[in-house]
Amino acid sequence: EATSPTYWSDHLRATVRFAQAVKFAWGDAPRIMLEVGPRTTATTLARQQSADNKKYVAVPSLSDHAGDGNELTQVLKAIGGLWQSGVLIDWSSFYEGEDRRRISMPTYAFERVRHWVDPVALVSARGERVENIESSGNDGAAPIDTDLSPKEQLIAQIKHLLEESSGLELADASNEETFLEMGLDSLFLTQVATSLSKKFGVKVSFRQLNEELPNLDKLADHILPHWNGGNAAASVRADDHRPQQAAATNALEDAPELKKVFGAQARIVKEKVDDMTPQQRAWFDSFLQRYTEKTAKSKAFTQANRQVMADPRVVTGFKPQLKELTYQVVVDKSRGCRLTDIDGNEYVDILSGFGSSMFGYMPDFIREACHKQLDQSVDIGPMHPLAADVSHLLCELTGGERAAVCNTGSEAVLGAMRMARTVTGRSLIIAFAGSYHGINDEVIIRGSKSKKSYPGAPGIMPEAVQNMLILDYGTPESLEIIKERCHEAAAVLVEPVQSRRMEFRPVDFLREVRRITKQHGAALIFDEVITGFRMHPNGAQGLFGIEADIGTYGKVIGGGMPIGAMIGKHEWMDALDGGFWQFGDDSVPPSGVTYFAGTFVRHPLTMAAAKAALLHMKEVGPALQERLNDMTGDMVDRANALFDKYQLPYRWVTFGSAFKTKYDESVNYTELFFMLMRYHGVHVLDFPHFLTTSHTRADVEHILKALEKTCIELRESGFMPERTYPIPTVNSVLNGSLRKLSERVISAMEPPVPGARIGRTAKGEPAWFVPDNVNPGRYLQVDLEELV
Repeated sequence: EATSPTYWSDHLRATVRFAQAVKFAWGDAPRIMLEVGPRTTATTLARQQSADNKKYVAVPSLSDHAGDGNELTQVLKAIGGLWQSGVLIDWSSFYEGEDRRRISMPTYAFERVRHWVDPVALVSARGERVENIESSGNDGAAPIDTDLSPKEQLIAQIKHLLEESSGLELADASNEETFLEMGLDSLFLTQVATSLSKKFGVKVSFRQLNEELPNLDKLADHILPHWNGGNAAASVRADDHRPQQAAATNALEDAPELKKVFGAQARIVKEKVDDMTPQQRAWFDSFLQRYTEKTAKSKAFTQANRQVMADPRVVTGFKPQLKELTYQVVVDKSRGCRLTDIDGNEYVDILSGFGSSMFGYMPDFIREACHKQLDQSVDIGPMHPLAADVSHLLCELTGGERAAVCNTGSEAVLGAMRMARTVTGRSLIIAFAGSYHGINDEVIIRGSKSKKSYPGAPGIMPEAVQNMLILDYGTPESLEIIKERCHEAAAVLVEPVQSRRMEFRPVDFLREVRRITKQHGAALIFDEVITGFRMHPNGAQGLFGIEADIGTYGKVIGGGMPIGAMIGKHEWMDALDGGFWQFGDDSVPPSGVTYFAGTFVRHPLTMAAAKAALLHMKEVGPALQERLNDMTGDMVDRANALFDKYQLPYRWVTFGSAFKTKYDESVNYTELFFMLMRYHGVHVLDFPHFLTTSHTRADVEHILKALEKTCIELRESGFMPERTYPIPTVNSVLNGSLRKLSERVISAMEPPVPGARIGRTAKGEPAWFVPDNVNPGRYLQVDLEELV
């Protein structure tokens, strides 16, 4: 056949339709497929066509990584998988080639005698025996469990270090499970490599944790010969190894959020896995050529300036497989919602300056105000009349009593927290998982089930986040904790509609938080850097009818210039300047003050742009936001219809004129969506997206046409599995999940509804349960099929 022209021409003219063949082979009855070969390619492709992984099971004989003499282990795993699926194994044939002897076993219980070497007894200077005393150091180390072998003790200490650094609970993690599978991303491994080297006195690099030492077992083998045992730092308590009770309280809302980085922090994956099929490789190589030819100058610009420009956004999304596509388009000019790159390509922009552009780029009324001020003066330091104009407009539009401006939204959040602590004399700030509050150390943070806080990025010290308490957003359990601890809190910091979870709007929760904070004298801070002025003239406060003590703002009010603002009640805002006093009498500033200043605060150009933007919103009124919100909602509905039409694992969710691309994270190469959108003329990244008043109906049609072209290419590329279940309409109950809930692995970290707990049915099967409000003390099982 190899020499037959007919044979090879048939390969081209009559290709094997593998996907359709496998789907037909699955049929309606439960089936099990066993791949007979050295890799898992067929298994992976077969699973993509499986509508139910419990009913239709694909088992590989070997693994892509079955090297180093562990083929037998992989075969045993395959047999175990078949047995678990109900296949009757012929054990006689399996053991036929082995020579076994029958031996007599003891007829009595084993005598339990420990054989580990105990620590040497200490002797005082007078020759008296001294009992071993646990270290009283403040490093958080717990006593070593001497019933464990040295390697097990070391693994326990490594787990403790990882837990302390990440906030994840790793007590049940397998020693063979890779760090990435545990949920420890590459950014975290960069940080922890230094901690491991410092803790155990052994050089451990990030590359080793990715390649040579990817799990606890191999890492422990590497450290053990150099480990000094009891003098090592962190260890665990003996009871840490008892089976853990299933979490009764709701853990962090969305476990994958623990793995995600903050804001513009570079997203980098260094492990290279060549997992493309021939079909995928052929399409990818073609697209790579098309995309790089179209944006050749942007790619050349990126490479030419990489040595001197340390810019995290240039490298975000890096994966070895997508390396040649990892660069931003470089913009030459912009107007309205249109961008033109240095290659001459034009894009309709929906990134919109990460939400800072509300009216498009350089609308006439902003440009004229900036030109006028530029011709007049740009003086840094002296007070400027425009600063007062802007403050009056901010208070008028929001109903606030006092306002202060700064340079960024991050500065505004920092100032609000500082004011709250100054007024209350308390240290604790309560915030919520999944919220984004800028680049200050204290708010780049990860919570944990134990309610202890951890740094969210390398370079942030644990001490920086110890006065923060991170809770699940919108859950009854969080309300109970707030009630218990609000008396010690300076403030509750809320992103009322989280920019990465726009479909979730727990208004009743926020109203109750408002009541509790008022009762206990804590500040309620609304971070409205995204929602402020964009969704409503008074932001989320106006939409929900909830008045915060302090609101933080930025982005749209600057008209394209950098700005931040704090607006609130005088008893809180007075902490910036001492409050009201007047000339000609004996009045003095009545309140204590904190420190808050900056060289470029109230920059004349920023004040000119902000005044123009605020006046424009005042003149047009709420109709400006309402029209924009309606146009965005209509576009998002039509986009989701396209995702359904082409059965792709994507969905747009929206709040007002902001929207976000969500996708099933179990699908590889979802990044191609954003690259294809740019190729077809829509500028977008994997960040929240926004429409502006400069977007016309024609621009919306352009976006939707580009989206359909992207959907068609993704479907033809071979990267997207055919959906065998409908993508549910996203709502606040499902928290934006795109995967079919009944097919997800049950994990206490991912409850399907707030407050759900893991239990067992009458048949002993794990399931989700919620409290029965009609019958206290009883529980109702959650029907996952109904949720989707």
